[in-house]
Amino acid sequence: MTKDFQPLGEMESRFAEIIWQNAPLPSGELVKLCKEQIKWQKSTTYTILRRLCEKGLFQNQGGAVTSL
Repeated sequence: MTKDFQPLGEMESRFAEIIWQNAPLPSGELVKLCKEQIKWQKSTTYTILRRLCEKGLFQNQGGAVTSL
Protein backbone atom coordinates (compact mmCIF):
# COMPACT_ATOMS: atom_id res chain seq x y z
CA MET A 1 0.00 0.00 0.00
CA THR A 2 1.45 3.36 -1.02
CA LYS A 3 0.80 6.43 1.06
CA ASP A 4 0.93 9.96 -0.28
CA PHE A 5 4.00 11.78 1.02
CA GLN A 6 3.20 14.69 3.29
CA PRO A 7 6.12 16.69 4.68
CA LEU A 8 6.45 16.75 8.44
CA GLY A 9 5.97 19.95 10.39
CA GLU A 10 8.70 21.26 12.67
CA MET A 11 7.44 19.54 15.82
CA GLU A 12 6.71 16.28 14.01
CA SER A 13 10.26 16.37 12.66
CA ARG A 14 11.73 16.87 16.15
CA PHE A 15 9.59 14.01 17.41
CA ALA A 16 10.64 11.75 14.53
CA GLU A 17 14.32 12.50 15.23
CA ILE A 18 13.87 11.31 18.82
CA ILE A 19 12.45 8.02 17.57
CA TRP A 20 15.08 7.57 14.85
CA GLN A 21 17.91 8.18 17.32
CA ASN A 22 16.54 5.75 19.92
CA ALA A 23 14.46 3.11 18.11
CA PRO A 24 13.40 0.59 18.95
CA LEU A 25 12.20 1.99 22.24
CA PRO A 26 9.34 1.37 24.65
CA SER A 27 6.52 3.89 24.30
CA GLY A 28 6.97 4.88 27.97
CA GLU A 29 10.59 5.81 27.26
CA LEU A 30 9.43 7.86 24.26
CA VAL A 31 7.04 9.78 26.55
CA LYS A 32 9.93 10.46 28.95
CA LEU A 33 12.26 11.65 26.16
CA CYS A 34 9.58 13.93 24.69
CA LYS A 35 8.89 15.44 28.10
CA GLU A 36 12.61 16.14 28.61
CA GLN A 37 13.48 17.32 25.11
CA ILE A 38 10.39 19.09 23.79
CA LYS A 39 8.29 19.59 26.96
CA TRP A 40 5.35 17.49 25.75
CA GLN A 41 2.79 15.83 27.96
CA LYS A 42 2.03 12.13 27.60
CA SER A 43 -1.22 12.80 25.69
CA THR A 44 0.56 14.99 23.12
CA THR A 45 3.24 12.36 22.57
CA TYR A 46 0.68 9.63 21.94
CA THR A 47 -1.42 11.88 19.67
CA ILE A 48 1.55 12.69 17.44
CA LEU A 49 2.75 9.08 17.53
CA ARG A 50 -0.68 7.89 16.38
CA ARG A 51 -0.70 10.47 13.59
CA LEU A 52 2.73 9.44 12.32
CA CYS A 53 1.82 5.75 12.58
CA GLU A 54 -1.23 6.48 10.41
CA LYS A 55 1.09 8.17 7.89
CA GLY A 56 3.12 4.94 7.77
CA LEU A 57 6.30 6.38 9.30
CA PHE A 58 6.34 4.45 12.58
CA GLN A 59 4.60 1.57 14.30
CA ASN A 60 3.71 1.04 17.94
CA GLN A 61 3.26 -2.68 18.53
CA GLY A 62 3.12 -4.16 21.99
CA GLY A 63 4.38 -0.88 23.44
CA ALA A 64 7.52 -0.87 21.25
CA VAL A 65 7.95 2.06 18.87
CA THR A 66 9.89 1.37 15.68
CA SER A 67 10.49 3.04 12.35
CA LEU A 68 8.94 1.57 9.20
